[in-house]
Amino acid sequence: MLRCMASSPHLHDPAGPEPLLGPGPAALLDAVHALVLVLDAKGCILHLNRHGERLLGCATRDVRGLRLEELALLAPGQETERTALARLVEGPHPARHEGPWLTRSGRKRLLEWSTSRLLPDTPGAEALLVLTGVEMTERDRALREQVRFFQTLIDSIPNPVFHKTANGLYGSCNRAFGEMLGTPREAIEGKSVWELSPPELAARYAAKDQELFDHPGLQTYESSVRFGSGEVRDVIFYKATYTDEGGRVAGLVGTVLDITDRKRAEAALQKTRDELEVRVRERTAELLRLKDSAEAADRTKSEFLNIAAHELRTPLTSLHLVLTQARRQLERHEPVSDVTLVSRMERYTHRLTRLAEDLLDASRLERGQLLMRQRPVDLRALVADVANDFRQQYPLRHLEVELTEGIAWVAADRERIEQVLANLLDNAMKYTPPEARVTVRLSGWEGTFRVSVSDEGPGIPAGEHALLFQRFHRLSSSIHQPGLGLGLYISREIIERHGGSLGVHGHAPGQPGITFFFSLPRSR
Repeated sequence: MLRCMASSPHLHDPAGPEPLLGPGPAALLDAVHALVLVLDAKGCILHLNRHGERLLGCATRDVRGLRLEELALLAPGQETERTALARLVEGPHPARHEGPWLTRSGRKRLLEWSTSRLLPDTPGAEALLVLTGVEMTERDRALREQVRFFQTLIDSIPNPVFHKTANGLYGSCNRAFGEMLGTPREAIEGKSVWELSPPELAARYAAKDQELFDHPGLQTYESSVRFGSGEVRDVIFYKATYTDEGGRVAGLVGTVLDITDRKRAEAALQKTRDELEVRVRERTAELLRLKDSAEAADRTKSEFLNIAAHELRTPLTSLHLVLTQARRQLERHEPVSDVTLVSRMERYTHRLTRLAEDLLDASRLERGQLLMRQRPVDLRALVADVANDFRQQYPLRHLEVELTEGIAWVAADRERIEQVLANLLDNAMKYTPPEARVTVRLSGWEGTFRVSVSDEGPGIPAGEHALLFQRFHRLSSSIHQPGLGLGLYISREIIERHGGSLGVHGHAPGQPGITFFFSLPRSR
């Protein structure tokens, strides 16, 4: 048996001549209701307190100088415990260990050992090691094992789990909870929400805890948590109260479910759903517009066919009557020399020709095949020529012409521009009273030449101006006027393909009539 002797002014050997431990420290250790051993720096026993003497069945003088593993009496099959006790003394410290112990009287004990360093007051003196052994029953050990099992169990749960006492302090938590807050478990236990969370979140947590304590049971609610990374994430708290043996609320337990990703996914899904709904509404509206447009086109087609049939039938009928009259004259062997009869035939064929040309032009525009042969054209001369043609055609009408000075050069297809101006003058003649004045003007206008045709007729409501240039559109007041409703549509297309514009505006209040105008870029 190895014995280690040590001396210190504070140690006292009751059987020896020199004091090894003064009455104060000895009395302090004797007051501890647990086994206490004091070891020197070499691991040899210096002192055993009274509770230890009773527990082990031996006195301090019997064990002084022994090592802890030499002091231990072990039952057969427990020799590995001796090695464990040696390692406990070696450190590091503080440390804990549970193991069996057999007293000198043969009684089996179960001890929980803990170690700590005792630093000396005297400079240069070696530190002492204090071992404390608390006797445990099998029930205590089973309970501790159970506690460790459940701690291991909740640590394995990926969701944060926590426990709070009735006064709102954290009692314990699992590893995930500490990782969530970025705080060690030891720094969480015994703290309040005010010490671990931002004030605005702590206030909500405290209020919900108090609500649960006031109405014990289960509680579920959404909130936020500031994680240790600094990110604030959305969570759901699931909490429940528990009671003590007397049925009083002793605290609460809870778990936290992070729903940030779910909410982001829900938000993304809702955004996609909203966008889809918008697209469905837009597509539905587009389909309705297309449906309305198709129905309008179908109505327009039907109206056009009716108008075209009527417009074609009228000159054909008149021409048929003239030809019938001529045939009868020939059957009676009478000469057909009536100039009026021939003029009527020319007028009707000219009208049929214009109708056919309008239909062909509309078809070419639809297919993008209306050709423009642009060359230098004197717009002043063109306006004068078209005006003279109309003066001859309508000798009794009052037609005024106002032309700018000098040559007005533009790059244009002369025949197409004549077609446009003729259409505007023809409309002015058709829709105005015989005594009304029609004025044609040519003027310079901001890098362009502008041609306008003004009349003193009944005018056109402003609400119909935008409809004038649509295909087959005819004014409500034009029921008894010939035409297919293509003239202005074709005219605008021709002018726009020359890089110009065609428009319409009403006259000042109190002044009758309306003005159509078009502009063409000046040639450089």
